[in-house]
Amino acid sequence: MWNVAHVAPNGEPQVCKYLGLHDVESYAPRFPAPPRTKAGSVRDRRQRWVFPGYVFFRTGHEFARWDLIRWAPGVRRMLQADGQPGTVDDGVVDHVRERLADRSLSASRPIFKKGQSLVIQSGPLRMLDAIFEKNLDASQRVQVLVQLLGRPLTVELDASIVRAAG
Repeated sequence: MWNVAHVAPNGEPQVCKYLGLHDVESYAPRFPAPPRTKAGSVRDRRQRWVFPGYVFFRTGHEFARWDLIRWAPGVRRMLQADGQPGTVDDGVVDHVRERLADRSLSASRPIFKKGQSLVIQSGPLRMLDAIFEKNLDASQRVQVLVQLLGRPLTVELDASIVRAAG
């Protein structure tokens, strides 16, 4: 069985390395780099975590050094169930690994068409109508046009705060 640690932002590599030094198997699944990405480029170095902020780790049955994990640099807390470390079945982690290996699991992007009417649901531009322009390279970011102060402005937003109008 696997356990799960909630880690600091972008702390997954540090936590995995620390756990590895203490003979604790760890796994922080990442999406593969997009096609035609040059090795060593900025796009290649960008982390694409499947579960940002979480690291799976597996200990032996007789493991008793939970303080080693709780107080590891970068660990915020361990996920728990009824006061005990929460567990994830091996099959779940194996399934994620298989899907990533055969590239059948990929980061989802919103499906909007250029010129499509959108509504901004939260933030300072809440309830403004917008027109979709394009998806941006940053994951889950979109560029839209909004009518503000009598003129059209280009705005970059988190895709999770916009929805199709109508």
